[in-house]
Amino acid sequence: MQSHCVHQAYVDQVARAGGVPIVIPFGDEKLCEPVLSALDGLLLTGGEDIDPAYADGTPRQPGYDYHPDRDAFELRLAALALAAGVPVLGICRGCQVLHVATGNRLIPDIPEVTDGSVAHRLSLTEPSRHLVTLAAEGVVARAYGERSRWVTSYHHQGLTMPEAPDARWRATAHSEDSLVEAIEQVEGGWAVGVLWHPELPATTNGGEIPVPADPLLPDSLPADPLLPDSLPADPLISAFVTAARQPRV
Repeated sequence: MQSHCVHQAYVDQVARAGGVPIVIPFGDEKLCEPVLSALDGLLLTGGEDIDPAYADGTPRQPGYDYHPDRDAFELRLAALALAAGVPVLGICRGCQVLHVATGNRLIPDIPEVTDGSVAHRLSLTEPSRHLVTLAAEGVVARAYGERSRWVTSYHHQGLTMPEAPDARWRATAHSEDSLVEAIEQVEGGWAVGVLWHPELPATTNGGEIPVPADPLLPDSLPADPLLPDSLPADPLISAFVTAARQPRV
């Protein structure tokens, strides 16, 4: 039986930041405009790789379970949101959706282009935690109030950054292997993409906050974190919700 679902941590974090989370199932692209008209902000969540039919330059992996219908819907929704100035936060795959929706390429597989000094995920089912450096003038650094941060990471594809002076995005965070970890729109509305998972907890020294097992998930899948009530909303997600509350011109 097919179903639409989203990890609980996304919903919890938006609610803790003062937003009203609305989970949007993907469907016909014709629904994108009426869906967007009902939103103050758009959070694009993590998930599987984008189908190479939409992501120029990425090879098709034999046996991989792509979801081209989701890709088409989210790419259209992202393009409309950016054009309308709707605040957008892309997380992991969502960051890649923003990048591809604006005509940019992905790094197909990070281990093929780095020395392996930074693990961007430990395995297909295990996230990693690593350090990122934030650009002082960026939205991300202002949200966190710091220049470096330990993050929870769970991706194997990355972003290629065009060097044209009129590029739409600027890189505002890098991992220690020099890969881009966050992008922010240069002009236009509030739009940020990060390749890590701000909805998942990470300690300041790179250690892991214990994640309780979810009895509803198979052993082969990572469990959603049950965020302690004392844990505040992630500052970047709070900045996104604040941007969504502002009236658009």
